[in-house]
Amino acid sequence: MTSLTVNVAPLAYEQVRGPWLNDWRPYAYQSQVYDLTAQALAGKQTLCLFLVTPTGSGKTLGSYAYAINHTIPTFGVYPTNELIRDQERALKPWLDPGDNYQLLRIDSKQLDAWQATLDLKRHAPTLERLLNWEPTILTNPDILFYTFFGLYRGPSGLSQRLFRLVGQYRFFVFDEFHLYNVKQMADVTYLLATLQAINPHWGRIFIFASATPDSPVLPWLRQKLDLPVEVVQGQPSTAPAARNIAYPVRLTLLPANLQRWQGGAALAGYLPEIEAFLTQYPQARLVTILDSVAGAMTLAQTLRDRFPNIPIGEVHGFTSDQEREAALRRPFTVGTSTIEVGIDFKDETGKDILIFEARTASQFMQRFGRLGRHAKSLPIPNWTVALVPEYVYHFLAGKLDSDQQIGRKQLSELVQEAYQAPENFTRYLRSHAPAEFHAARWHAQSLFQADDRPHVAAGLDKAIDVLTGKSARQAAGQYRRYDEQKILAPLLTFRGAGFEAAILDERGSDPGFPARRYGLFFLLRRGVCSEIDEASYRQELEKLADRWPEDVARELRYASLIEPAADNLLGVYGFFRLTAMREKSRRVWFEIPEDALAGRKAEVTVLSGLEIGIEPEVRLRRLNRHLRKKQIVAWFVNRHPNAIRLGRALPPLFELYELRVRRPGGRLSDQPWAIAFNQNAFFIDSLGWWQEKRIDSALIL
Repeated sequence: MTSLTVNVAPLAYEQVRGPWLNDWRPYAYQSQVYDLTAQALAGKQTLCLFLVTPTGSGKTLGSYAYAINHTIPTFGVYPTNELIRDQERALKPWLDPGDNYQLLRIDSKQLDAWQATLDLKRHAPTLERLLNWEPTILTNPDILFYTFFGLYRGPSGLSQRLFRLVGQYRFFVFDEFHLYNVKQMADVTYLLATLQAINPHWGRIFIFASATPDSPVLPWLRQKLDLPVEVVQGQPSTAPAARNIAYPVRLTLLPANLQRWQGGAALAGYLPEIEAFLTQYPQARLVTILDSVAGAMTLAQTLRDRFPNIPIGEVHGFTSDQEREAALRRPFTVGTSTIEVGIDFKDETGKDILIFEARTASQFMQRFGRLGRHAKSLPIPNWTVALVPEYVYHFLAGKLDSDQQIGRKQLSELVQEAYQAPENFTRYLRSHAPAEFHAARWHAQSLFQADDRPHVAAGLDKAIDVLTGKSARQAAGQYRRYDEQKILAPLLTFRGAGFEAAILDERGSDPGFPARRYGLFFLLRRGVCSEIDEASYRQELEKLADRWPEDVARELRYASLIEPAADNLLGVYGFFRLTAMREKSRRVWFEIPEDALAGRKAEVTVLSGLEIGIEPEVRLRRLNRHLRKKQIVAWFVNRHPNAIRLGRALPPLFELYELRVRRPGGRLSDQPWAIAFNQNAFFIDSLGWWQEKRIDSALIL
């Protein structure tokens, strides 16, 4: 089978002397972060620090060291709950060894637990109580977003009090910042601008930790907001006293048709080589990171068939919390992006072979960095197998020789050059961000009395102007228009709202809690499933209450049918039993009457009357009955989804669906259209399709 293998050299950083943590010696970049932080806070200045070092190089302690030594409460923001748990384990010995609530992990489940402990009725007052303790907070960006935009519900004045409590923090850490999309980056940027406008002389540190060097946020902060920005990068060292942060790795590149989700098929053809490695090193342990949950499930079964005596665990979005920890400790672990960040493979979870799909350059380097982070007790070499697009393979094969030695910096540069950069939707900042910035501005200025409000409002107005090119008045007008058109709600949430189903997993392959909310389209494409009504689903849940009381209570609270109005984004679209997984994917698409689309092509609008079609057919009577009534923010155009994906270089996992138009009389159009929903509708609209729509309209006239 076609492949190319090279040897990636170890990477070491020099350690220096200077003030740091106890008697520990920092790496040079860690010392630089410490010194820059000390200078900024001593001068009561704002400082934005971009910390760019490889995975496993000590970014956590590099970010928090000064705050640890000077007992400064910190607001740590992490894109996944797995990463929050990992950071809690790493920081607890430093920040809260005595369990004195100086370090708190706060996500939705933890708020549920604290809400019960404190005998409160909502998340918002629970969060207020916790913030009043002034601990270091480790949370996800959703909670910070809700606080910043005043979206928590509660008694009068509660949202303002929450914002003030967050505003008292002087230290913010945004980890794995390269995983944020453009809207999320814009939200964080305007948060910084808001805090700066409120009190520019408070002295705040904002650390953006990332494994990749480029971020559009850097010029936004430096050039548009005129904030002090420093970029700190770890520098390799060959000095005798330098310490390894990454050990040698043998890297095999395999070409795969990732566009058509054929990574698993390419890997199946390479299994004899993996089997040969395991024959030579029978104690070797393996982990895979794929993009598709269905692909991970299929690969796990393939490995079970090939290696029947080796325990195999699955870690992905469809794995229960109860099963996840055990799955990571098994000799073979098959996962998805769920384990891309937040899991350090060492000790009981240590691995020797890493196999991953890489659709983008940043994904390649992020996943490649999961292996070779630690010295090992057994003499088993580190081996990584990267499944890359065919064009990337041919580029790298033309630059590299078999068994060549290559440094990590050189590898990173070649990988960046090999991949086509996907669309990053930076035009969203000018096209749609003004509406959400106005909402944040309105909330922030409401915190202040009449004598302070003009100064703060002027700073917020200026931030809108320099970031978006729109005046505050124009932003307010856009907000009002979007509100009148009922398309505003998707902008006032951190993550795009997708299509979820409430599922009873009756496959018997996962010993954990069997009820979960997960992607509707994954279920329809790959599941052997049947609809049930909401009452039956809840009855089944209540049967599980003795064994899993907290999980049942959570699902009873959140697994409710989504309301029809366009501004209702939370809830599920249906209730299903899942009894098995299909080997082959079904085709799934949306259908809509032609008259529902009249005059609204290539613009963000509200649709109703949608249905889902599926082949081979599955009865979806309840789902489609509800979906027809549901109003959804959408964007559509009469082009095939694949043509848009390729022609516009959309990100590999961008959710763009097939739409079939029902003509008068009931016949479906032969030509599929494309449709995107909620935040994705705004992203794709920002690419400028309105110009084509205007031309089409002129031709019709």
